[in-house]
Amino acid sequence: MDEPRTKPRYYALRVHPRSLAAEWWEAAYARSAEAPPAVRALLGGRTRVELSAEEAVRAIHWAAQLAGWDANGIRPLLVYPPLEVG
Repeated sequence: MDEPRTKPRYYALRVHPRSLAAEWWEAAYARSAEAPPAVRALLGGRTRVELSAEEAVRAIHWAAQLAGWDANGIRPLLVYPPLEVG
């Protein structure tokens, strides 16, 4: 019998290891003063930050506004486990 899925207690915002989004990183560093705390931690050198679903949504929303977000089809940041939409 399958166990019911439960919502994760936390998510992880990570730097995508295969992303080559130099344009995005340049834009993110230039606007780092207004970045959400989780993104600022990644800009400071961390590769993974634990956060709530709400914080993850805010971080991805901010990041997606910058130039180069979808460059080469691989976004520079990802949330794990993936956020459920809908």
